[in-house]
Amino acid sequence: MIVVIPTCRGVNLEYLAPLIDHGCRFIVVDDTEGSVKVNHRSFEVYAWPDRSRLLGDKAIAIPRGNGACRDLGFYIAWKEGEDDEIIVALDDDCVVESHKFVDQVLSSLDARERPVVSGLGRHFNIFDLYDDSAIRSQFPRGFPYAARIGYQPWAVHDVAHSDVLMHLGLWRGVLDINAVDRVSLQRHEFPDAALRCENVGVPPGALISLCAGNMHCRRSVIPALYQLPMNIEIMPGWKVNRFGDIWGGFILKSLMDRRGDCLSVGQPMVRHERVGPHGVNVREEHLAHLVNEEFIALLDRACEEIEPQGYLDMMTHLHEEFARLVPATSPILRIFLGALDRSLGAWIAALGACAR
Repeated sequence: MIVVIPTCRGVNLEYLAPLIDHGCRFIVVDDTEGSVKVNHRSFEVYAWPDRSRLLGDKAIAIPRGNGACRDLGFYIAWKEGEDDEIIVALDDDCVVESHKFVDQVLSSLDARERPVVSGLGRHFNIFDLYDDSAIRSQFPRGFPYAARIGYQPWAVHDVAHSDVLMHLGLWRGVLDINAVDRVSLQRHEFPDAALRCENVGVPPGALISLCAGNMHCRRSVIPALYQLPMNIEIMPGWKVNRFGDIWGGFILKSLMDRRGDCLSVGQPMVRHERVGPHGVNVREEHLAHLVNEEFIALLDRACEEIEPQGYLDMMTHLHEEFARLVPATSPILRIFLGALDRSLGAWIAALGACAR
């Protein structure tokens, strides 16, 4: 099992004790020139200079200055991991509290029977799985505003046999709530948060906010696990930001649906310790929210042309379709997609160079 952690601050080994005890391999992506040091034999740290060393002219694939830098860890896992390797992505402020964490990850990715959620509309609010009504009344980062209108919590029912390739783990403590909603939110932390259902499958066609702070997958999914580059300036003082995992997650789920692969949500949970500066987060999420539904519509049009294949081939085709469709997009999305075109092309080429 390979654990990928992005950071510009450092890594607290106590947060990761159950994984260290299990013998996991850790890839720490240092989002600086090299300020992060980890003194433990199970940890490898890769800073900005390592990107050029490993990727050469394809280093543009790896974003800087945000959590999407974890793409470097995914690249290394793709290049060096075993074919059936399990990849765990954690944020540096997530605490693995349960010594059953590894067993729960293995169970979440098992081929077995599990409940499936269903409901009206296309967007499933992952907070529906919590047993606290104060959480269930919120929406996660990236959930489209229009999908909130008339939203009814999805039901957990039916049991289906599924072979899960991608799983989203959930959180206690600070939840990944849409930033502007925090303006009126009376409770900001939920230390005792619990789930009503341990693990559920997400049906084909449904989309979720795939927040990258606690997720697990098989190595084969990595090409489509790409966290989109952020901090893209659209106009002076305004950038598209904080949606790298959200839009990347929409892409991943859409391609999984094309192949008939299953994504699930639930245990294992981690405790999330920090909340970012509120005003900054609201501002950074704003432009992405303005074009969120347009991005989804663009993705839908692109995926209509994509045949089920391996994930690297599907991402290659998606890259081509995005390039074809960009001229018809709004100015905000067009500028973002122009920057994405270069980095996504480099990502595909980098992974293709070490494909098996």
